[in-house]
Amino acid sequence: MKITQIKYWQVLIVFALTILLFSSGYAQREQWYGALTYSVSVPSGDTKDIIGDIGWWGMGLDYRYMVQKNLSVGLFFGWNTMYERVTGQTELNTDPPGTIYGTQDNTINSFPIMASAHYYFGERKQLRPYIGLMAGGSVMLQQKAIGIFVWDNDQWQWGIAPEAGVAIPVERDFGLLINGKYNMFFSGEDAIGNDINNSYWSINIGFVWEP
Repeated sequence: MKITQIKYWQVLIVFALTILLFSSGYAQREQWYGALTYSVSVPSGDTKDIIGDIGWWGMGLDYRYMVQKNLSVGLFFGWNTMYERVTGQTELNTDPPGTIYGTQDNTINSFPIMASAHYYFGERKQLRPYIGLMAGGSVMLQQKAIGIFVWDNDQWQWGIAPEAGVAIPVERDFGLLINGKYNMFFSGEDAIGNDINNSYWSINIGFVWEP
């Protein structure tokens, strides 16, 4: 699992550098901007039944194009990881069904890739609240380890993410971005094959170019 995380980190870093370079190139047009955020995830719903702890590792990457004065469309790439160690009983979705008891290490790595639309209040270069909606899905890397037994389930899950936030200008082409999202995924399975709908809150803070 650690090897997989490192590979995705490398991909996200490449995306970050690419977006920032393009944002700089288009800065004079005042149409594109990019954002890089640190992300904390709070499991909810079915996800919380598996992992109750807050995930302190994550990042987000936004690239938005202003189609109107107060409206943008764009792309979002992200990563959130959630982990918890618990001791208890797990019902196995096997044939025949089974039960296993022991200390469990539960891990979820979510890599959302979504199209976005955002509406902004106020004027550029001022404190600017906004609301938005993202739609697409996430690559979910899920693992459950109990002793010598390990279950992995890596799959694409479709979903949406309503968002609200604020852009705070600091200098001419630079500012702070604070937002919250509720990531909802419509269908999927957990690490051992049970049907679930993953969901989690993400709280994000970072930097924005051309806010």
